[in-house]
Amino acid sequence: MFKRSIPAILLSAGLLQSTIAAAAPSDSQWQAINQQLTEQHVLPRYQALASSSQQLQKSTAQLCLQPGKDTLNASRQAFHSTMDAWQGIQHIQFGPVEFLMRNFSLQFWPDKKNLTSKQLNALLSAEDPNSLSSEYFRGASIAVKGLPALERLLFSDKPLSAYGCQLTEAIATNVHTMSREIAQEWEQQQLARIRTAPDGSDYYEDSTEAATELMKALVEPIEVIRDLKLLRPLHKGANKAKPRRSESWRSARSLRNIQLNLAALSELYRGDDSASVKALLITEGQGEMANQIDDAFRSLDEQLAAVQPPLYKAVKDQDNHAKLRTISADMKALHQQLEQAMRLLNIQLGFNSRDGD
Repeated sequence: MFKRSIPAILLSAGLLQSTIAAAAPSDSQWQAINQQLTEQHVLPRYQALASSSQQLQKSTAQLCLQPGKDTLNASRQAFHSTMDAWQGIQHIQFGPVEFLMRNFSLQFWPDKKNLTSKQLNALLSAEDPNSLSSEYFRGASIAVKGLPALERLLFSDKPLSAYGCQLTEAIATNVHTMSREIAQEWEQQQLARIRTAPDGSDYYEDSTEAATELMKALVEPIEVIRDLKLLRPLHKGANKAKPRRSESWRSARSLRNIQLNLAALSELYRGDDSASVKALLITEGQGEMANQIDDAFRSLDEQLAAVQPPLYKAVKDQDNHAKLRTISADMKALHQQLEQAMRLLNIQLGFNSRDGD
């Protein structure tokens, strides 16, 4: 039987009942959380992306040297490993990943005008060797620079041409270059900015300002995942679902992406026993809310595991569609709880980049 541990309506009611005003956590409390999360959560995940994308680069190079079923499967597996790593750090939308629009270059999605296919087909038709250079990719369209373009090439029903394979390797190289640079810049620059935040550096006025960016990375993605990764393909009903609106539907990993996203956010919330958002809520007298949020993450993980993948088929199946609607409602409730938690912790999330979309 499909289980829901905390109905959305009860979560919403719980929000209304949580009106106890807590004292603002100190700057030193936030600094401890900032350091724990950046050193133990953010940086290792970017390093994992750099490592997995390096293997992707090597696998696609081998595919071009020895085309065949085995090397294609190895490249596909390397793609999945890289996409796993990216989904696990996709929620961090500040710092080096913003520089030169690397976030969009790594994954231009949703692609509402199908620009990736159009521009990729143009490159494949032209077969211009100059389009394989790193210099070309520095100024290329974001639609052909990252993981969605690789997915189209590696998971196409049509065999890769010699040039198509070279293009695949060139894009994989670009993905690795961006990933490596982001990890290096976090280690060499962004970590120092977080560590010196209490001193009022020229980057952050204080630790609370630095924490606000991390808290946005915890709260805002819930809404993004729900609206773009679930509600867009669900559309108006099982008989009117839009399966090709699913993220990564060609590689049949849409549901896995959502599971990895939520697992990463859950870890960001929990941190460790000594320094975490959950621990801070408990310290501020909000233990019930802290545990409800924890339970909500666990419940969503269980519910997603009960959906029969792949997502592009599930959205058209009445039973699975209903499960996904329930998940969507519970994600909305979790988002509201996290927003309430931020208010209680005196974190002003401010402008949401998705407002007005």
